[in-house]
Amino acid sequence: MSSCWRAMEHDSPTLLFRLACEYLISARVIRPGPVTVVKRVAHAREVARRETFDRLAHEFTDERRAGQRAEFCRLVGKPAEAAAGLALLEEEFHSALGELEQTLAAGEGPVRLDDDGDLVISPLSAEDVPAEAVALKAELTEMLPFAPIASLLIEMDQRTGFLGCFTHAGGKQARSPELKRNLIAVLMAQSTNLGLTRMAEACGISYDVLA
Repeated sequence: MSSCWRAMEHDSPTLLFRLACEYLISARVIRPGPVTVVKRVAHAREVARRETFDRLAHEFTDERRAGQRAEFCRLVGKPAEAAAGLALLEEEFHSALGELEQTLAAGEGPVRLDDDGDLVISPLSAEDVPAEAVALKAELTEMLPFAPIASLLIEMDQRTGFLGCFTHAGGKQARSPELKRNLIAVLMAQSTNLGLTRMAEACGISYDVLA
């Protein structure tokens, strides 16, 4: 079995993406589009999910589940019976309501009532982003292939034909060979707030054609 499919679902979040990139490089797929990479990663995840289930299926027999359920409930301090669990949640709910009423009566704190009797909830204070999360974000950003918006739109049209859904306002049926190019230029101009005037200057297609 290829190393691409030996990854388990609990591995590093970047592992499957890295393996997919390595596979594309080994297959000599030069500069694959983002859709191709995403499809490879999705396929790898599905194969890994099936392999994980096959390897661990013997761990989830009825007998083992019963013991594991009791052990889990003991570790989290929750009752195993549903009725007892619901009763505990109801007790916690009423306790939380009592604390809320005391906070509202005091008129101070993160939750209060204004002069009109409306509930006011103060904004939560910002939390520091863990350094590990910042590093992971930077690593993922570096691994993503650079995909120009125009290339992405062209590939999506090849796969879905979405540009064919744009029709002429006057009912004109003929579609010139340059129509898709013009549509992509208009979509980029409108979606990036570049505007048709500056898009015409940047791409060399006249404003009259784009408009």
